Amino acid sequence: MAKSMGMSVEEYQLGMNSRLRMENAINDLRVIGGDESKGVTVERDGNMPPKHLVVTITEEGKAAGKDTLEKNIVEALKSASEKSKVGRDEAQKDMMTYISSEMKKMGMGM
Repeated sequence: MAKSMGMSVEEYQLGMNSRLRMENAINDLRVIGGDESKGVTVERDGNMPPKHLVVTITEEGKAAGKDTLEKNIVEALKSASEKSKVGRDEAQKDMMTYISSEMKKMGMGM
């Protein structure tokens, strides 16, 4: 496979390991959006769309009424989504740092 892509086996393995590390970081990421004091929180991973999504609505959140509850859910989803994007960006930066570090160890230029 590496040869068909014009890569050495080491470069190919580095690419595959890097991708796997980034995927795991994004899958393992947990961010929380919303405001507990408003009775609505959203927990999600870094995937888009999320594989892990937990929406928590307390009795206080329900008591706020339908319109307020809907507004708070939308705000919580948006907040969690924004935090998730930051996490994905960080995972990508970490992947690039890892690749650079590993290439130096292997004596390859980047």
